[in-house]
Amino acid sequence: MRLRAAALTLAAGLTLAACGGGNGGSDAKAAKPSGPTPSATAQATVDPKEPSCRFLTSSERTKLAGSPVDTVVATSGTAASSQCRWQSATALIQVTTLPAQAWAKTLPDAVKQLESSGDVKTGTDKKELARAKKLLSGATSFTGKQACDAFTTLAEIGGAKPGATTTITLVPISEAESGVSAQMCTSGEMTSLIYSVPDLKKTKAVEAAVTSALASAQKRALALR
Repeated sequence: MRLRAAALTLAAGLTLAACGGGNGGSDAKAAKPSGPTPSATAQATVDPKEPSCRFLTSSERTKLAGSPVDTVVATSGTAASSQCRWQSATALIQVTTLPAQAWAKTLPDAVKQLESSGDVKTGTDKKELARAKKLLSGATSFTGKQACDAFTTLAEIGGAKPGATTTITLVPISEAESGVSAQMCTSGEMTSLIYSVPDLKKTKAVEAAVTSALASAQKRALALR
């Protein structure tokens, strides 16, 4: 169902767009797994002390990618959000975290995008969109719990199991390569992880590895609150 795919993609994309620096998604595309261009590296902001740079250990990144991914190539953050990106010759890993309330403020626009996307065609689609609109009508004033509940609802519309707190989707990293984007919303905190290596496929093994890494990052993000 097209609406389900759109809802899941919006839940993932908005997580990135709302994070520190404001352009996490576009930055991720620019930093290809084959290695950034010298000019891109020179322009990137790098602060290894950015909080999210501590959300995945070296061994966890190695376990995820199958080889060390230890070079910090970009960071950004605000008082509420944080982002860190590591890269090697063949792998890209990016972690972003922000309060769920901040993410929730972008949801009304997400509904408008869904409504105008042309994907709302069947009766089931219309019912699911009405469900999302009703839930998200007061999104700009959501508490952290309400925001994570909204994330779960979007995940369910996207085809996830009832009560899901995690979503995983494929996203474009470059014209030739794809990455896996995973999000988790629990206890009022939203954390996103992007992972890419050449010829990456969204298999059960990859999903399990990404979910495990994301859970570790989320645990550390919550510990800093």
